[in-house]
Amino acid sequence: MARPDLTSAEIAALGAKIYQENIRPLMTEADIGKFVVVDVNSGEYEIDEKDVAATIRLHQRLPDAFGFGVRVGYSAAYFFGGYDEEPKL
Repeated sequence: MARPDLTSAEIAALGAKIYQENIRPLMTEADIGKFVVVDVNSGEYEIDEKDVAATIRLHQRLPDAFGFGVRVGYSAAYFFGGYDEEPKL
């Protein structure tokens, strides 16, 4: 379900806050590079090697989920043209 009460920037900030405060502390070195999709309505999430798989599982559990995605250990989920960043928790 969309969040018409929030702007895109507010949704991104909320998703990032939920991830940083509640989910990131649970991540381990083995999770680096995996995708986390967070429902900004409930704070529930799914994690997978593939972003689409995590999104599908989240929507199977929570059909009205409004997902925000991050890649564990990276500053962005995707890079175009390469990157020189070392992943870290």
